[in-house]
Amino acid sequence: MRAVPTWTWLEGHPALDLANTVKRTGMQEHDLLRSPRDLDSWLDAAALPAPRPETVDEADLAAVIALRDPALRLLRAAVGRGPWLAADVGAVNAVLLAAPEIELVGDAPGARTHQPLGEPAVLPRLLARLAAEVRDAAARPDLAFCDAPGCGQLFYRHRTNQAWCGPPCGNRARVARHGA
Repeated sequence: MRAVPTWTWLEGHPALDLANTVKRTGMQEHDLLRSPRDLDSWLDAAALPAPRPETVDEADLAAVIALRDPALRLLRAAVGRGPWLAADVGAVNAVLLAAPEIELVGDAPGARTHQPLGEPAVLPRLLARLAAEVRDAAARPDLAFCDAPGCGQLFYRHRTNQAWCGPPCGNRARVARHGA
């Protein structure tokens, strides 16, 4: 039996954590969400912007991947790693429209709460909140792509000149550059 992936790289940024469920080994990409069991494990580990379903099945996995794939392409396009495709915009917007919500003033300065319009089911609401996170992430100027060997993760820069998602990737990139 195949082991469930470990999610040690999760950083608490829902859009990036969703997109980064596609990992790169060398230049080959691997999908870490291959079964409902993988999805269930990821939902337990990720900092989700809305409640998760109690259980997940193949249809739920397909719905998450149907958001993740265009979200990944849009986030990569936002950092110059591919085209900004109308079909991907349409897919993310369709998820947003499936469970619309409004933002309300929260209980502290600068805080916001989200109120769904109507009573959407748990998964469509979670997917809509993830799609909103993707929309917001694509507009952030600190969004970046780590091109270190074997990484390919999206991340938020902590410094303007930050080229890699973390020290291990920086070390791998420098070693590869030195070896070349």
